[in-house]
Amino acid sequence: MWDPSNMFLNGPYAPWREEGEAFDLEIDGRLPDELSGALFRVGANPMYRPKDPSRYHWFEGDGMVHALFLRDGRASYRNRYVETVGLQRERQEGRSLHGGFMNPSEFPLPPDTFPKNLANTHVTLFDNRLLVFCEADVPHELRPDTLETVSQRYDFHGGFSGPPLTAHHKIDPANGDILTFGNRGGAVTWFRADRHGQVLDLHTVDLGVPTFTHDYVVTTDYAIFLVNPAMVRFEHYLKGVPSTVWEPETLDTCRWAVLHRRTGEVTWVEAPDAFTETHFLNAYQDGSKIVVDGHRTPRFGPTWKELESPPPGGDWNWWFKNIVATPWRWELDLATGKTTDSQVNDILGEFPRINDQRTGQRHRYGYYATTRGTGDWFIDGLAKHDYLTGETSMQTADGVLTSPSEPEFVPRPGATAEDDGWLLSTWWDPTTDRSEVIVQEAQDFTAAPIARIKLNHRVPLTTHGSWSDAADLDAAIRGS
Repeated sequence: MWDPSNMFLNGPYAPWREEGEAFDLEIDGRLPDELSGALFRVGANPMYRPKDPSRYHWFEGDGMVHALFLRDGRASYRNRYVETVGLQRERQEGRSLHGGFMNPSEFPLPPDTFPKNLANTHVTLFDNRLLVFCEADVPHELRPDTLETVSQRYDFHGGFSGPPLTAHHKIDPANGDILTFGNRGGAVTWFRADRHGQVLDLHTVDLGVPTFTHDYVVTTDYAIFLVNPAMVRFEHYLKGVPSTVWEPETLDTCRWAVLHRRTGEVTWVEAPDAFTETHFLNAYQDGSKIVVDGHRTPRFGPTWKELESPPPGGDWNWWFKNIVATPWRWELDLATGKTTDSQVNDILGEFPRINDQRTGQRHRYGYYATTRGTGDWFIDGLAKHDYLTGETSMQTADGVLTSPSEPEFVPRPGATAEDDGWLLSTWWDPTTDRSEVIVQEAQDFTAAPIARIKLNHRVPLTTHGSWSDAADLDAAIRGS
């Protein structure tokens, strides 16, 4: 669509601009009676033809939220765009007004639109509101049942107005608090807000350089940030080149900023080399050490030398398409200030998830989307890794479906085992150009899915999402 040569506008990424709803969806298999609630997903989905389709990047599309509602063994679906200021302005003009930030192409920008808040990265039910996060501002608020945009600024009841908020907050499983941070120019403001959205603890950390800080991890006592050689240079955006630059000359090895969640004290821990995490899985405390799991890539962004020699056509997407990431484990020793690390396995992947009830605590299992043997479509299956035995299991949906989303773990009510529950993920069928949500038993990971929910169209590849059980969903609907 718009450019057959750009993978981010074709196949599983191709835009789907129709908003709508569908009831009593076709289901192959049977949904468990206890699986009751909603799966919310969000991803990039450009409403209008990009200014330069050849340079469009997956991250730059308007946010569309997809909701799959499950109850009494039946499934319904609804999707809507997030009505951002930028999208509303473009609707008035009937065309795209914004250049991209990953692969910029046209300037000057319209007034008051730098950068455009795309609202396309993560979606979570919190404070009886459905919040959609990007990294350009505070989140948007949507109605959890209709997906209508209620507000373009959820600011925690006036408790937080900036800097731009991460899309990778954590929810404390003990009390429902949100643990999150904003970042501007290397100054990170971390805070905790209770389940009603009231900001409590708040601390600011100077990381020293404008490092790429997309994700982070928490433990019972700490918030941990990786300072790495990928530097965010917003001035590049105005020059039509990528704003993220790989700068080993600025920082030749990584380091960790370990923030005490209550006192605000920062402990610095050195890493052995230079790298970037794509996403973290989880972290937990083990005596004087902090164990961090996540996906590591050797570099992120073009170098200064590469910026001096633009690629043919000025297409900078090549560096992103060549990213490879593998599961990694880091052990941060707070007593010595040193890190030891090891590769977990050699299966390339992204979008790692755990049972969220283990957030900040010791975990045994991790789940992620695999990128082994994918060719142009980036993702081809799912993996489950057992950190106790070292075993990795694979799920490929018999090879019929491809391009699965990040897997969402839903615990079985009353479960005691960490992996007692279901995994929900959205896959693409290239033969029909439609999507399916598959439901699989997490404990029997390699078995065929217990249910395949057939959607009426393709869902463009999403980035992140969350599950809300029926009780929380109903409370939010009553309060909205």
